[in-house]
Amino acid sequence: MSHPAPENKLIHCKNCGNNFHGHYCNACGQDAHTGTIDKHFIYHELQHGLFHIDKGLLYTLKELFTNPGGTIRLFIEGKRVKHFKPLAFLLVMAALYAFVNHFFNSNVILTGQTGVKNADTSIQTVNDYLKEHFEFFVLLELPLISFVYYLFFKKYGTNYIEQLVINAYISGLRTFIMVLLLPVCYYFSTAGHILDQILPLLIVIWAYPQYYHTQPRFPIIWRAILGYVIFYLLLITILSIVITLLASFPKLIA
Repeated sequence: MSHPAPENKLIHCKNCGNNFHGHYCNACGQDAHTGTIDKHFIYHELQHGLFHIDKGLLYTLKELFTNPGGTIRLFIEGKRVKHFKPLAFLLVMAALYAFVNHFFNSNVILTGQTGVKNADTSIQTVNDYLKEHFEFFVLLELPLISFVYYLFFKKYGTNYIEQLVINAYISGLRTFIMVLLLPVCYYFSTAGHILDQILPLLIVIWAYPQYYHTQPRFPIIWRAILGYVIFYLLLITILSIVITLLASFPKLIA
């Protein structure tokens, strides 16, 4: 989204550090107006970012694999021209996971049987829905996990919209790694599901101290761990309520 930039005003590019005049940096091509990460940024993401695939996907993946927290911090600070947009990145990774998972038929989040017919049928119904609408699922969980982390990290000056960006990138990275782990989950079910459960925790322990690199590591790590545990419990509680309702009213899934 471009904004008027006075031709006589010298602008400092947040992406490459070049000083320039005009609407775009003549060195790297970034928009002169990067703005803050706020509700207008999210609106622009939904309006434009979700429908455009650009060359930044592989670059963003590479940067997230090597330095996830630092990469996200630099994006929020203004170095954005090379990167794939966060919500688009998450949706592309979720679509890739849904496509590959059709060949492995792995449960998305719920496993096991209860021995109760209606409950088992409800669990399978929820699993089937999550498999068929995985992109919708990751978009629904994003506001929840971002809100939890906003509460845990607001003392460090990070707002809710910035947490949406942070967790969109982290969830996208986690989802891509889950794609790579699908063969392990398929051939080594128990080990695969253990990896699937601890992977998100390992990523937040890795990424959040990098993002808050000027803060002591230990408080950041325990907040990241506790935040994820609370999010996971909330998510399981919500899904359990859905399963209970479906089991109580079997005509809904008949």
